[in-house]
Amino acid sequence: MLNTLAPARYRKSVVAGVFLLMLFSLFGCTTGVKRDEGLTDFEAPTIPTNIVGIGKERAILLTWSANTEADLVGYNIYRSSSSGGPFTLVSTIGKMAAPSYLDNDNQNYLVNDQYYYYKISAFDTQGKESDLSRTNAVQARAGLPVEERPPRVVNIKVRASQDTVYVAWDKVTSAHIKGYNIYRGLSTSAGGVQWISSVPQDTPGFVDSSVTKSSAEQYTYIIRSFNEEYTESENSDPVQVTLLSGDDTIPGIPYDLAVSTDVDPVVSWHKPMKNEDGSNIFDGNNPTLDLAAYLIFRANPNDRLFSLIGIVEDNGSANLTQSFKDVNGTSYNLFAVRAIDRNGNVSKMSSIVTQSADSDIPHVPTGLTAWSSTSTEAGIKLAWNAARNATSYNIYFSTVADGGYTKMVTGQPQWTETSAYVINTYPSNFNQNPEKKSQKLEFGIPYFFKVSAVSASGKESDLSSYAKAYPGGLWVGVLEGENPNWNFNNVKSTAGSIANSYLIYNNKDYPAIDYYSGAGLALLIADTVGTPGNGDSYEFGVGNIFSSDYYNLPTPVGGTYRFNVYAYYYPHTSGGNWRLQIRENGVLASTLLEKDIGGYGPVNKGRTAMALGQIILNDGVAGVDLELTAISAGAGGGANLFLDSLVFVRAQ
Repeated sequence: MLNTLAPARYRKSVVAGVFLLMLFSLFGCTTGVKRDEGLTDFEAPTIPTNIVGIGKERAILLTWSANTEADLVGYNIYRSSSSGGPFTLVSTIGKMAAPSYLDNDNQNYLVNDQYYYYKISAFDTQGKESDLSRTNAVQARAGLPVEERPPRVVNIKVRASQDTVYVAWDKVTSAHIKGYNIYRGLSTSAGGVQWISSVPQDTPGFVDSSVTKSSAEQYTYIIRSFNEEYTESENSDPVQVTLLSGDDTIPGIPYDLAVSTDVDPVVSWHKPMKNEDGSNIFDGNNPTLDLAAYLIFRANPNDRLFSLIGIVEDNGSANLTQSFKDVNGTSYNLFAVRAIDRNGNVSKMSSIVTQSADSDIPHVPTGLTAWSSTSTEAGIKLAWNAARNATSYNIYFSTVADGGYTKMVTGQPQWTETSAYVINTYPSNFNQNPEKKSQKLEFGIPYFFKVSAVSASGKESDLSSYAKAYPGGLWVGVLEGENPNWNFNNVKSTAGSIANSYLIYNNKDYPAIDYYSGAGLALLIADTVGTPGNGDSYEFGVGNIFSSDYYNLPTPVGGTYRFNVYAYYYPHTSGGNWRLQIRENGVLASTLLEKDIGGYGPVNKGRTAMALGQIILNDGVAGVDLELTAISAGAGGGANLFLDSLVFVRAQ
């Protein structure tokens, strides 16, 4: 073999041939180049086209044309609340012949009537995704089209008190309506509302007691009806309402309710003319001018659970009656009405009215009044109007206007101004203060009464508005301990002595002094005790025969007047013994009454009444002088007296 090299031209031909042989060995002898998709696919799928969004109940259905790439895997769905984004991935789905996606926010549901924006991308086996930035956003509104929804709620009315909002609307009478959803917000549009409650179809009203001025004073409400599939209607028109401040004049209850037997029963009533406290609703020629509207409530006879079904605006002060039609209702339901004034004060519920033959529900008595009796000592008289369906009445008693009332008298006929009935004692079952049971009513204290009506079958109405009165007699005079004409006499007047009278208000021991005593009471502090003339004393009109500072009493013209005298005071652990002397006015007059008052008490238990006796005034005597003297210390070592008042009641 020769070891010589071939010529250069020959060597180049051989190298080229070997290289071609290698290419044929790798790829075969073909007319083109065979591609490996995994090595040469640098293109993302095309952008999905023909995207359409269709509103569904609290959802949106998206559809689009299928991509045709062989290596397509699926699609990404992005959503935003703004056309400009940002867009958030909400779901990924696989490829399908007719791609679609129902967006209900993973069963958290979208908000009907709110617009949403979508972008959809396609991705392949290599994870390459179509260009989202070049994808147009598609807008869609959640909720069914109007023609597929339940009827829209209309004619919304709203009223507010200080802490409650009343909303009512026209009943939707179409078939398959199941109820209404109530939405509330703080904005002035429907966009910022949230669901707060639902009510059935037959109850086109809602009482919202979850509002407070601390959260907001103005609220917005919208109502949507919904059907058996819970598909909602469009939003109602939004209504705004502001919580009111109220005042102390709560209107009286509407009265003389009646209900017709029409297919759609009509409830009618008489407007209240006075407030609960007896004052006129409006002083002037328009007695009902301050009334704003009436709240209509309905219940079925079985459960007696009343729901708001309507709001009727006041029809003007020229009209004293008003009415409401209950569409698709029945006269066998129970109806009641409340009045609301322009300050947001709401009356109590009226009497219940119904056409049901077996429901003799009595009306609430109206026109309750109370006044001091002049026929008996410490007496109070009552009178009220007759109530429909009532065969008897119950009387309730309290020492606080808004406190618990004790049923004190039952089975009574109607009391009128000419009736002889008088109340002059606490109820025998007065458990709020057992020590007062069956005790005589106290002068200078207001007492509160309510009345209910009872039907022949024993049904009892709600309680009436309260009436207030003070006990009386032929004549009652209350001489307050803090009267400025009293004079404290410090018999020794030594330096540093604190003996004197002091005006006392509510304190830890006696938190109700102002309630019982008006402006307070007199605290008498003595440091010298002894018989009258020798001990510190508290005097009214004493010391001058010509003085006009005596306590004036009615003067008899011929004959005599008799007065029963009572002391009202607060026993105290620092209290002592004091002697009261009552004389005809003038220093030379004889003593009419002398009685000791024990001001000591082992506990500070509250106001006490003590009957001191009776004085007799003869013709020409215009009044009396009084002297209270500290005669001895009490068991606690003190000689003080917490004096509320002295009361004179003419007995004959």
